[in-house]
Amino acid sequence: MRVLAAVDRSAYSSYALDCLKRMPCHDEIDLTLVTASPRVPEYDLSGTMFAMDAASVMQREIEAIRESLNEMAAFARSEFRSIETLSPIGSPGHEIVRLASEKRVDLVLMGATGHSAIARVLLGSVSDYVATHADCSTLVVRPLGDQAPDPNIASPAPSRILIAISNAESDVDLAAWITRLGFSTTTEIHLVYVEQILHFYDQELFHQASKYRQDLQPIAIETIEKIKAKLQSQGFTTHAKTIEANHIGHGIVEYAEQQKCDLIITGDQRETLIQRLFLGSNSRHVLRHAHCSVLISRTSVTAFTTASDQADKVTRG
Repeated sequence: MRVLAAVDRSAYSSYALDCLKRMPCHDEIDLTLVTASPRVPEYDLSGTMFAMDAASVMQREIEAIRESLNEMAAFARSEFRSIETLSPIGSPGHEIVRLASEKRVDLVLMGATGHSAIARVLLGSVSDYVATHADCSTLVVRPLGDQAPDPNIASPAPSRILIAISNAESDVDLAAWITRLGFSTTTEIHLVYVEQILHFYDQELFHQASKYRQDLQPIAIETIEKIKAKLQSQGFTTHAKTIEANHIGHGIVEYAEQQKCDLIITGDQRETLIQRLFLGSNSRHVLRHAHCSVLISRTSVTAFTTASDQADKVTRG
């Protein structure tokens, strides 16, 4: 599996990388560590006492980034199948999305900063941009609790995972992440389908929306039962739940908090106009409001392949 980890020198990036190292599948991962550096603006400060050599500042920053990336790679080298480091210059969000596409990675890993309500809503321009624009799956790791992660305390493996069912054909692939990432059968799985409570003043639109929802419910129930049976056959304790909420994303987040879930797995079908009208952008709502880590699945995990481009990789010795 190809994973691109967008890192910086923060405790949140270190925590996210530590989580990846503790995944049972870590020795099957070809890892790309990326730190993108925005260009230093070249101000005309002639005639002032604040003359600045932008090129020199940029070079020192790149050297510091490369040193930091090499230290991370050396520390984690034995944990992964292979590691490479990249330090592009440009808008971090754009560069991460570009490299994820060029490297044809299966998953982008990022750390989320902040736990306050406003921090979760804003999420961070880079994390938000990547999670919204990347064509591959994205895992945003958020440590539980209100404090910044302690580098001296190991990150725990997820013990309760919520899988959000949305009536998409790819829903059956969401559960494949459980086995692909190698979660233990002690992990508790919650399969949740949220029915949106619709409030329309236009009666004709209300009836059309109600018919749309009624058509979807049996499909969702059938999908949930199929996934539940498969997970139970693998030894997982699995719960299935259908709930109602004014907003689907809010219902998912609220249920995850009630059940103390530490990971939410949701699909992102880049909704059509009619779906956005009735459902809203639910994956983005979950990403920005969830108190826990969020994995947005955009590709079939059954199609994962190993990396073919081995240039500049540092392999385990």
